[in-house]
Amino acid sequence: MKTINYSTLQKVLHGFSAVLIIWLMMSGFYIGLVAEAVSYKQVIGSMNVSLGLLLTPVFILRFCVSFGRGCPATVDVNNLAPWLAFFIHTLLYLTVLTVLISGVLMMDVPISIFNSVSFPAPMENSQLHELFALIHTQACAVLVLLVSVHVAAVIKHHCAGRPIIKRMFS
Repeated sequence: MKTINYSTLQKVLHGFSAVLIIWLMMSGFYIGLVAEAVSYKQVIGSMNVSLGLLLTPVFILRFCVSFGRGCPATVDVNNLAPWLAFFIHTLLYLTVLTVLISGVLMMDVPISIFNSVSFPAPMENSQLHELFALIHTQACAVLVLLVSVHVAAVIKHHCAGRPIIKRMFS
Protein backbone atom coordinates (compact mmCIF):
# COMPACT_ATOMS: atom_id res chain seq x y z
CA MET A 1 0.00 0.00 0.00
CA LYS A 2 1.35 3.43 -0.92
CA THR A 3 2.06 5.91 1.86
CA ILE A 4 0.61 9.36 1.29
CA ASN A 5 2.66 12.31 2.46
CA TYR A 6 0.50 15.24 3.48
CA SER A 7 1.69 18.79 2.86
CA THR A 8 1.82 21.31 5.71
CA LEU A 9 -1.13 23.12 4.14
CA GLN A 10 -3.17 19.89 4.07
CA LYS A 11 -2.34 19.22 7.72
CA VAL A 12 -3.34 22.73 8.82
CA LEU A 13 -6.56 22.67 6.77
CA HIS A 14 -7.42 19.20 8.10
CA GLY A 15 -6.84 20.19 11.73
CA PHE A 16 -8.78 23.45 11.44
CA SER A 17 -11.63 21.77 9.58
CA ALA A 18 -11.78 18.81 11.97
CA VAL A 19 -11.96 20.98 15.09
CA LEU A 20 -14.68 23.22 13.63
CA ILE A 21 -16.70 20.36 12.13
CA ILE A 22 -16.66 18.40 15.41
CA TRP A 23 -17.69 21.52 17.36
CA LEU A 24 -20.43 22.37 14.86
CA MET A 25 -21.80 18.81 14.89
CA MET A 26 -21.77 18.44 18.66
CA SER A 27 -23.21 21.86 19.43
CA GLY A 28 -25.71 21.67 16.58
CA PHE A 29 -27.10 18.36 17.78
CA TYR A 30 -27.05 19.68 21.36
CA ILE A 31 -29.25 22.66 20.53
CA GLY A 32 -31.43 20.56 18.27
CA LEU A 33 -31.94 17.60 20.58
CA VAL A 34 -31.04 18.54 24.16
CA ALA A 35 -31.02 22.25 24.97
CA GLU A 36 -34.31 23.59 26.21
CA ALA A 37 -33.35 27.15 27.09
CA VAL A 38 -33.96 29.49 24.18
CA SER A 39 -31.01 31.65 25.23
CA TYR A 40 -28.59 28.69 24.82
CA LYS A 41 -30.04 27.91 21.43
CA GLN A 42 -29.69 31.52 20.29
CA VAL A 43 -26.10 31.97 21.50
CA ILE A 44 -24.86 28.62 20.21
CA GLY A 45 -26.85 28.96 16.99
CA SER A 46 -25.40 32.41 16.34
CA MET A 47 -21.87 31.16 17.02
CA ASN A 48 -22.43 28.15 14.75
CA VAL A 49 -23.58 30.36 11.89
CA SER A 50 -20.44 32.46 12.26
CA LEU A 51 -18.14 29.44 12.56
CA GLY A 52 -19.82 27.73 9.61
CA LEU A 53 -19.30 30.82 7.48
CA LEU A 54 -15.67 30.98 8.62
CA LEU A 55 -15.22 27.30 7.75
CA THR A 56 -16.76 27.56 4.28
CA PRO A 57 -13.89 29.24 2.36
CA VAL A 58 -11.32 27.22 4.32
CA PHE A 59 -13.10 23.99 3.46
CA ILE A 60 -13.43 24.95 -0.21
CA LEU A 61 -9.66 25.55 -0.22
CA ARG A 62 -9.18 22.17 1.48
CA PHE A 63 -11.37 20.52 -1.16
CA CYS A 64 -9.32 22.10 -3.98
CA VAL A 65 -5.96 21.23 -2.39
CA SER A 66 -6.99 17.65 -1.69
CA PHE A 67 -8.46 16.88 -5.09
CA GLY A 68 -5.84 19.01 -6.83
CA ARG A 69 -3.23 16.46 -5.75
CA GLY A 70 -5.12 13.68 -7.50
CA CYS A 71 -5.61 10.23 -5.98
CA PRO A 72 -2.09 8.87 -5.46
CA ALA A 73 -3.21 5.98 -3.23
CA THR A 74 -5.50 4.57 -5.93
CA VAL A 75 -3.15 4.75 -8.93
CA ASP A 76 -2.32 1.30 -10.29
CA VAL A 77 -3.91 -0.40 -7.29
CA ASN A 78 -6.08 -3.48 -7.60
CA ASN A 79 -6.84 -3.56 -3.88
CA LEU A 80 -10.34 -2.42 -2.91
CA ALA A 81 -9.29 -0.65 0.34
CA PRO A 82 -7.69 2.47 -1.23
CA TRP A 83 -10.67 2.89 -3.53
CA LEU A 84 -13.06 2.54 -0.60
CA ALA A 85 -11.05 5.12 1.38
CA PHE A 86 -11.16 7.49 -1.60
CA PHE A 87 -14.92 6.97 -1.92
CA ILE A 88 -15.55 7.64 1.79
CA HIS A 89 -13.32 10.74 1.72
CA THR A 90 -15.16 12.02 -1.34
CA LEU A 91 -18.51 11.46 0.40
CA LEU A 92 -17.15 13.29 3.47
CA TYR A 93 -16.13 16.30 1.40
CA LEU A 94 -19.40 16.43 -0.52
CA THR A 95 -21.45 16.01 2.66
CA VAL A 96 -19.58 18.80 4.46
CA LEU A 97 -20.10 21.08 1.46
CA THR A 98 -23.80 20.15 1.45
CA VAL A 99 -24.08 20.95 5.18
CA LEU A 100 -22.30 24.29 4.78
CA ILE A 101 -24.28 25.41 1.72
CA SER A 102 -27.67 24.23 3.01
CA GLY A 103 -26.89 25.86 6.36
CA VAL A 104 -26.67 29.25 4.67
CA LEU A 105 -29.61 28.70 2.34
CA MET A 106 -31.94 27.64 5.15
CA MET A 107 -31.45 30.98 6.93
CA ASP A 108 -34.67 33.00 7.05
CA VAL A 109 -33.17 35.86 9.07
CA PRO A 110 -30.23 38.17 8.34
CA ILE A 111 -26.92 36.37 8.67
CA SER A 112 -24.52 37.89 11.18
CA ILE A 113 -20.85 36.96 11.42
CA PHE A 114 -19.72 37.34 15.05
CA ASN A 115 -22.11 40.30 15.40
CA SER A 116 -19.80 42.43 13.27
CA VAL A 117 -20.85 41.92 9.65
CA SER A 118 -24.39 41.22 8.56
CA PHE A 119 -25.93 39.99 5.31
CA PRO A 120 -29.59 39.68 4.37
CA ALA A 121 -31.14 36.23 4.28
CA PRO A 122 -30.26 34.63 0.93
CA MET A 123 -33.91 34.16 -0.07
CA GLU A 124 -37.39 34.94 1.16
CA ASN A 125 -39.27 31.82 0.11
CA SER A 126 -40.34 29.94 3.27
CA GLN A 127 -40.83 26.68 1.36
CA LEU A 128 -37.21 26.82 0.17
CA HIS A 129 -36.07 27.57 3.73
CA GLU A 130 -37.87 24.45 4.89
CA LEU A 131 -36.40 22.39 2.05
CA PHE A 132 -32.86 23.53 2.82
CA ALA A 133 -33.41 23.00 6.56
CA LEU A 134 -34.45 19.41 5.80
CA ILE A 135 -31.44 18.90 3.52
CA HIS A 136 -29.22 20.39 6.23
CA THR A 137 -30.60 18.11 8.94
CA GLN A 138 -30.32 14.99 6.79
CA ALA A 139 -26.80 15.89 5.63
CA CYS A 140 -25.75 16.45 9.27
CA ALA A 141 -26.97 12.95 10.14
CA VAL A 142 -25.03 11.48 7.19
CA LEU A 143 -21.98 13.48 8.25
CA VAL A 144 -22.08 11.95 11.75
CA LEU A 145 -22.08 8.50 10.17
CA LEU A 146 -19.22 9.34 7.78
CA VAL A 147 -17.10 10.97 10.49
CA SER A 148 -17.65 7.89 12.67
CA VAL A 149 -16.49 5.61 9.83
CA HIS A 150 -13.50 7.92 9.26
CA VAL A 151 -12.48 7.83 12.93
CA ALA A 152 -12.97 4.05 13.08
CA ALA A 153 -10.70 3.64 10.03
CA VAL A 154 -8.03 5.83 11.65
CA ILE A 155 -8.19 3.70 14.82
CA LYS A 156 -8.05 0.49 12.75
CA HIS A 157 -4.98 1.72 10.87
CA HIS A 158 -3.31 2.82 14.08
CA CYS A 159 -3.91 -0.58 15.70
CA ALA A 160 -2.51 -2.26 12.57
CA GLY A 161 0.76 -0.32 12.91
CA ARG A 162 0.04 2.38 10.32
CA PRO A 163 -0.07 5.57 12.42
CA ILE A 164 -2.02 7.87 10.14
CA ILE A 165 -2.56 10.38 12.94
CA LYS A 166 1.19 10.73 13.38
CA ARG A 167 1.62 11.48 9.65
CA MET A 168 -1.30 13.91 9.63
CA PHE A 169 -0.22 15.90 12.69
CA SER A 170 3.57 15.74 12.60
